[in-house]
Parts: sequence; structure tokens; C-alpha cells
Amino acid sequence: MHRPGVTGSFCQVFAQTASMPLAPPCDLFVIAGEPSGDAYGAEVVNRLRSRYADLVCAAMGGPALTEAGAEVEQRIDGLAVMGLMPVLARLPTFIRLTLRMAALVRSRRPKVVLTIDYPGFNLRLLRRLVDLRRAGTRFVHLVAPQVWAWQPRRAKTIAQTVDRLLCFFPFEPPLFKRFGCRAEFIGHPLLELIPAQRDNRSLEAELNLQPQDRLLLLAPGSREREVRQLLGIFHQAAEAVLPRLDPGAGRIQVAVAKVGELPSRLYRESTHFPLIEGRYRELCARAHLGLIASGTATLEAGIIGLPHIIAYRADRVTALLARQFIRTPHVGLPNLLSDKRICPEVLQDDLSVPRLVAHLQRLWSGPRREECLAGLGQIRSLLGEGGAIQRIADILDEELAIGRRRADTFGNFDAIRHDTTKM
Repeated sequence: MHRPGVTGSFCQVFAQTASMPLAPPCDLFVIAGEPSGDAYGAEVVNRLRSRYADLVCAAMGGPALTEAGAEVEQRIDGLAVMGLMPVLARLPTFIRLTLRMAALVRSRRPKVVLTIDYPGFNLRLLRRLVDLRRAGTRFVHLVAPQVWAWQPRRAKTIAQTVDRLLCFFPFEPPLFKRFGCRAEFIGHPLLELIPAQRDNRSLEAELNLQPQDRLLLLAPGSREREVRQLLGIFHQAAEAVLPRLDPGAGRIQVAVAKVGELPSRLYRESTHFPLIEGRYRELCARAHLGLIASGTATLEAGIIGLPHIIAYRADRVTALLARQFIRTPHVGLPNLLSDKRICPEVLQDDLSVPRLVAHLQRLWSGPRREECLAGLGQIRSLLGEGGAIQRIADILDEELAIGRRRADTFGNFDAIRHDTTKM
């Protein structure tokens, strides 16, 4: 059935792909779709540049990769979406972006392609670039897709798509190795990016906090839809619980972790509490307790040692599919890593003000808080030793050497590219 708009755009971009001229070749092409991937990619590029001053790196990324000296061919502003319905709503955009990126990567003839997380887009893109892989380009994917939670059978497809898979969690490599994938546990970069101790004096000054004051942190996520879904109920729970909490020798204050890419007015629709932008880890280090949207932010809070409640509400279609396919008893990363319920999880229809208030009271003081603190104290050791960024750089160094040895295969690249435009 003909679908106006989608088919037309697809054909237009396909025609542009066929006619795109070859650009100067690059050594490494980094593809990130979200700010976290942009940050990891920038750290790796900086390490590689310290070894090779003449490294040519192209990228799909954001400000961090730009600052690291990568030639950013495609910005990632507004690409961070989560859930089935938001993705379907923007499907034509992602189809056009996939075709554009396939053309861009081919035109730069990289020795190595490093894709970072963002698996729904990145792995489809790599499968479209199979001709490039046959021509000698090495494919490395950083952050293993969570097949252990969703679809274990997808591990075989992923294993066939990449040359190396770099995993953040120790339980992930065996799931892919059985299909012949070179999957490696490298540790988690957050161990290096989050210092064991932080100086919170400037944050305390901004919030007018005294050393004896206690802080309740609200972190409603990094996406617009998450903030709209969660911040209102987080705010209501905070207001309801404040009179019931022991302030100790000082006062209790509340602060909201704001994401720089989202406008203040979005937050002000749901809360009057102070907004603190770009200082999430400092907030975690200073807070007494957190109410945090499920995602990497919960792992950051866990590494820092902040007791917190993990909350989330996806759209109903995504939630229905999750109930059918999720194979794990936990959703929050600290709980998954520990294989036990360290932090409470309040999800979907269970997400209500009374439930949040009850968990906030239990974690504010008493035996449940002590249990949570003890569990969080093990998170750093469960993630392995530090040095993940260095290990990623070492692996890419090896792959670049392989790519250089195969550089003569790019003599046939124009013919390969001509063939692919006929597909």
C-alpha cells in the first residue's frame, strides 16, 4: 500500500545517497544518538588523539564530540526518544536519518565504525553497511543491547552484525559469546567519570543549604516525555511527605535535576522547587534521598551511594509489550547489577503519590535505609575495576591497526558503492 510522505521521503533520500560524492576518508567514525553516548565517545576520542595527533574522526554526535575534535557530520539534538509509540510517531525521520548516515559513513570510508548504545538505530545502520564491512571496515559496538531483559534470541543477530561488542556489565558477554561474538566486559566508564568524593560547597551556596540541612532530590528523566509524565507526581509526593520526615538538626529542602536541553518552562508546568541544571552528580552526592526516573541516572546515583526510589511510567503500548517480553525481575540498574531489590521500584499503574510517600518515609531513616546503603556500597566493586575508557581506546587502537592493514581493500570501494546504490 502506498503511504504518501514516508515512501516519497524514502525515495528522495535514497536518490541523494546514490549521488553523494566521496568525502575525505577518516580513520574512525563514531555514531552516538544520545548525550551519554556523546560523552563516552568524546572521552575515547580524546584518549586516541593523545596517541595519534593526526587521527581523523568523523561523527554523528553532539557538543562533547565536537569539543573533542571530531568532525560532526550529523547533530543528535532531539533524537533521544524512548518507547514504542514515540518511535513510531517519528519513524519517517529515523528512516531518512538511517539513509543519510549510511551515505555519510560510506563517503568517509572509515577504518573503524564505533557505534555507541542507541541500538534500535545503530544496529540497523550497521546491517545496512554490510558492504562496507566486507570491504574491510571494522564494526565495534559499545554498550550491549539489553537482550537479557527483552529478547535473548536477538543476541545471535547482534553477534552477526558486529566484529566486537564491548559490555558494561559482567553478566553480558556469555549471552553473545555462544553465537561466536567477540564480546568483552570492559567495566563501566561511570567509575572514572564519577569521583569517589565531590566538593559540594558551590551547590550548597546555590541552594542556601547549611551542612546540617537535608536535601530531597527529584530527577524526572532526560526526555521531554519523561518530565511531563513524572515530574508532577514527584512534586506531589515530595509536598505530601515533607511534613512527615525528620529534618534532623537542620531543614529539609527539595531540588529538581534539570537537563540543559529541556526548557525551564517545561519543569515549571509541574513544580515550583528549585531547578539545578547540569549538576546531577553533585546533587546525588549532597542529597539524603532521591526520587529518580529509571535509566542510567539510577546507576549514577547507585555508584555515588544515594538511596533512591526508581520510578517510571511508559506509554501504554510500550508497557503492554514490556509485560509480555521482559525476562528479568528488576528494572532498575542497581537492582539488576546486584540481582536483588536494593532500591524500591514503582512502575506504571503502581506509580502513585501514596506509594511514593510510603517508600520515601521508609528510606529516609531506619533499617530499610541501612539495607539500601549497604547494597549500594557494593555497586562500584560489582562494576569491576576502573579504566574502561582506556580499555575502549586500546581496543579501538587494535581495530584501527587491523583497518590499516586492510586499507588496500578500499581500492574497490567505488565499485562496492556503485553496487549498493542498485539495491
